[in-house]
Parts: sequence; structure tokens; C-alpha cells
Amino acid sequence: MAYLIPLFIAPAIFLLLLLIAQAAMEKKTLALFASSYIFGFVAALPMIIAIYLVNTYWLVHVQSLRRILFYGFVLIGFLSELTKFLILRYKYVPNEQITKPFDGILFSIMVSMGFATLANIYFYFQWDYTDNLLTVLYAVPFANLLTGIILGFFVGMGKFRNTSSFDSLTGLVAAIFFNGFFSFCLFSQDYLLLALVAAGTLLICIMLSVRSVNTDVKSIM
Repeated sequence: MAYLIPLFIAPAIFLLLLLIAQAAMEKKTLALFASSYIFGFVAALPMIIAIYLVNTYWLVHVQSLRRILFYGFVLIGFLSELTKFLILRYKYVPNEQITKPFDGILFSIMVSMGFATLANIYFYFQWDYTDNLLTVLYAVPFANLLTGIILGFFVGMGKFRNTSSFDSLTGLVAAIFFNGFFSFCLFSQDYLLLALVAAGTLLICIMLSVRSVNTDVKSIM
């Protein structure tokens, strides 16, 4: 039963944000906002397929440093953030309903929660790399929440600036780095480092969120 509880964290965040958004968004925007959670499921598929194929036909055990780095930064960090970025940048950010930089963070969080929901279900049934499954299941939604904020900040800001390509690349690289770092800590079972990375990333996310909320669109265009 304890292992089932973290599976509901990402859906709970999705429902909470949706309830809050009902009071501030128009019906059309709200429907778009809700759909981003579903597309988060789509974003998780390339990573899940890649991990399954690699684990089945190539690297069964993840014990050496090189394999941990490969799984953490390439299979999980790179693939997960790249697919989330592509969906956010090319499906949602161009919409006229995205009217301010903070919208980028909100939509990115929703995509990330959809991603985390499906990823956690997969890990629940297939995780056999370490004996810390419960920690993994709790870490996945929160790690994706934080990297979603980082990605959404830069992509959201990029829509309203002339440096959109640079902003998008910065957000993608930063999200890959932090996601990979979280995954590295989970594979290596270094919980002190995991706590330090989580605390540092949370602080960065708070600062980015505050800056995004306080940014006047006219001042950056």
C-alpha cells in the first residue's frame, strides 16, 4: 500500500492546479491547460521505450559509474526533458492563450505532471535497478515539478523576447542537467546528495517563479 501512495502525487498536483485555474482562466484556455497533462503521457513514452529496450537487450545491470551516468543523464535526463520541451515549445507556447511568462511555467508543470504520472506507473512495475523503489516513486513527481518550473521559465520568457532560441536552449540544457542529477542520485543511492540537489533546485525554482510573476511583458519585448 505504501508504494501506491506516491503514484497519486502527480495526478493530485494536476487536479489542484486545474481547480485553481478554473477561477482565473477562460473555458478555452482551461481546456488547453488540462490537455497539457495528457500530452505529458505522450512525452513519457520515448523515455519508457528507450529504458525498456536498453534494459532488455543491452545493459541489464546499472552498477558502474558510466552506466549510472548513461541512464541518469541520457536515457532519463535527456530524453524526458527533450520530449517535454518539444511539446511545450511547439504545441503550447505558440498559442495566443499564453499571454505572460508565468503561463510557460504553469503549462510546463502540467506537462511534467502527466509525464511523472506515467513514468511512475512504469517504474512501479519495472524498477529493478536498485532497492530504493519507494524513494524513486516519491522523487519522480517532485523532480519533474522542479525541472518543469525551470524549463517553463525559460521557454515562457523566450516567447516574449527576441532571444527565444537562446532562452529555449538554456531551459532545455538546465532541465536536462537537473533531471539527470536527480536520477544520478537515485541510481547511486546517495540520499545526502539528493537532498542537497533538491534543496538547491527548489531555491532556484522559487527565484525563477518570483521573477516570472513580476515580469512585465512590455518591458522585455
